[in-house]
Amino acid sequence: MSEETKSYHPWFTIFAAIIIVAAGTAAYVYFGRVPTPYTSQVLSVNIYPIHRDLSQPSTTGGIGGQNEVFDEILVLADVRITNVAKIPLYLHDMWVVTNFPDESDRSTAASTSDFEKVFIAYPDLKQYEKAPLLRDITIQPGQQVEGMLVFNYQMNKAKWDTRTGMDITLDFIHQNPLVLHVANP
Repeated sequence: MSEETKSYHPWFTIFAAIIIVAAGTAAYVYFGRVPTPYTSQVLSVNIYPIHRDLSQPSTTGGIGGQNEVFDEILVLADVRITNVAKIPLYLHDMWVVTNFPDESDRSTAASTSDFEKVFIAYPDLKQYEKAPLLRDITIQPGQQVEGMLVFNYQMNKAKWDTRTGMDITLDFIHQNPLVLHVANP
């Protein structure tokens, strides 16, 4: 009787298992990925600096005080979003983050009632006024929405001019947020 010796190659089994797992993972990533559900565009951005010296006498009365200065920057951004998915998109909130050399500052988009008040308080802005982009709206598949967002920053124009970047974020329910980079002029 002769004895047969079987040779066992454990490395072959481990190598085959690694190849099978890698191929399965690659197939899952390639075929299971979900395309970006939206396209977007920043149509325009307008900056409106406000500077008020509150120490000047007023016709509204009140107590005269020490020198006080009110500085604010209004940012008006007109954006367009198109739903390219096969499901509805639910826009929940909007904000902008502006980067400065030493910090970042965030501003939430004005509410519908505040949006209207901005154009009453500052009539010079009427030339830029468009319909607002509303919160909590549903964008149906294939639908395109366009609207204006108003943000404000409590700072003077000199500080504003030091900004290094600005990103508008549109937050959707059940989707990744959409971040729109706005180039500095």
